[in-house]
Amino acid sequence: MACAVMRQVFSQSPPGEREAALALGATRWGVIRTVVLPFGRGGIIGGTMLGLGRALGETIAVVLIISPAFEVKWNILEIGTNSVSALIAVQFGDASPAQLSALLAAGFVLFLLTLVVNTFAAVIVNRSRAGDGDA
Repeated sequence: MACAVMRQVFSQSPPGEREAALALGATRWGVIRTVVLPFGRGGIIGGTMLGLGRALGETIAVVLIISPAFEVKWNILEIGTNSVSALIAVQFGDASPAQLSALLAAGFVLFLLTLVVNTFAAVIVNRSRAGDGDA
């Protein structure tokens, strides 16, 4: 979500200013640094806040809807389950140093799992786009 907002703002940077910077001898990175990033500063902040707000809102919604229980349930649709993000949100304030380390480790594992899933999805999308020209 945040990346989509930022990308859209960057794509709307003034083409005349980008071309002028290139005509004056700026490198591609120089154009990005001097034209695109200053133009999109509001989009960067807005996209980041939108993404963080959405993540926080989804976490709090999970906390409110699913009652936290600390036992393994074999039926995942049964009341009393919990998610990692909801567990971190509920337990973070009252955690001891050892529990805090465990919560941070759980958050890191959740991040890695998300990264793997998104990378796998990107590979699948890129493969399907690569096949478009062959048909």
